[in-house]
Amino acid sequence: MEYQPGVCNIGPAQRRRRLLLGLGSLLVAVVLVAAVVAVGWPRWTLLASVFPLYGAAIGYVQYRERFCVGFAGIGVFDVGDGTNQILDEAALAADRKRAVRLNAKSLAAGVLGATVTYGASLVLL
Repeated sequence: MEYQPGVCNIGPAQRRRRLLLGLGSLLVAVVLVAAVVAVGWPRWTLLASVFPLYGAAIGYVQYRERFCVGFAGIGVFDVGDGTNQILDEAALAADRKRAVRLNAKSLAAGVLGATVTYGASLVLL
């Protein structure tokens, strides 16, 4: 695997870490929703699920896209041979542009998921 600015900045090991982050965050969202229902907290507290749902989305998106948003922010990549600094300004700009898009997509997924969860609670509970 090779680093490609704005396309790919993580290899298989880093991808697995992002996938595990996403799965862990999804589990936290499920536990949060279950706790709200079990304890009887106000329904609006389900909107707090936006945070773990965002975490689940960003983890999955980074895994699928082979691209780490955080690495782009600090100007590094790791495609399997260790972390390397990005020295080319154009490559750094391409990575950061992609990071903003992926972050926005993940945030939108988290907001949508929390909204659907809240809406479902109004209908089902």
